[in-house]
Amino acid sequence: MTTTSPHRLTTDEILRLNREYTFFSWSAQAKINPIVIDRADGVYFWDPDGKRYIDFNSQLMSVNIGHGDRRVAEAIAEQARTLAFAAPQFATEVRGRLGQLLAELTPGDLKTFFFTLGGAEANENALRLARLVTGRQKVIARHRSYHGATAGAISVTGDPRRWANESGGVPGVIRVLDPWRWGREEPEPVDEHLAYLEEVIQY
Repeated sequence: MTTTSPHRLTTDEILRLNREYTFFSWSAQAKINPIVIDRADGVYFWDPDGKRYIDFNSQLMSVNIGHGDRRVAEAIAEQARTLAFAAPQFATEVRGRLGQLLAELTPGDLKTFFFTLGGAEANENALRLARLVTGRQKVIARHRSYHGATAGAISVTGDPRRWANESGGVPGVIRVLDPWRWGREEPEPVDEHLAYLEEVIQY
């Protein structure tokens, strides 16, 4: 077994290690050529050669207040020192306070929250809860939509490129067109879409 060298890696070395030891999702592995990120601050990130990029996508929207916010970094460090993880069956102060804050911000009588680790997991649980509460099995999803990379989330994703390696998946998924197709001068009448939707649901 070799030990990791303490020197800073070059861009080429980082690319080589990533290509050799990591798997990139949604990508042809032999053709992958990712941008190397060395550091980030605010809305920018830099590669090891100092080239600056604007992070328009906020790294999958998960750092939408910007990179390197000291308040966030300090809160994470403090929480990790106090309690790094608590299983769902336990009650914690931060979980209770977050639920209360969300209840104050959300409309109507929404006041109970189920916390997950990401969007795909949230969508999986939303599907399960919706079917449990309604007793219905059909799910309507839009073409060209994206809902995550887990089996259930891919099943309701409206992009056929995502389905190639999935067998089975979630049954009862119906896909519908977007309510307004680009290229038409005027939005289509509501009645036209309702008639289409009714026909789809029948099947």
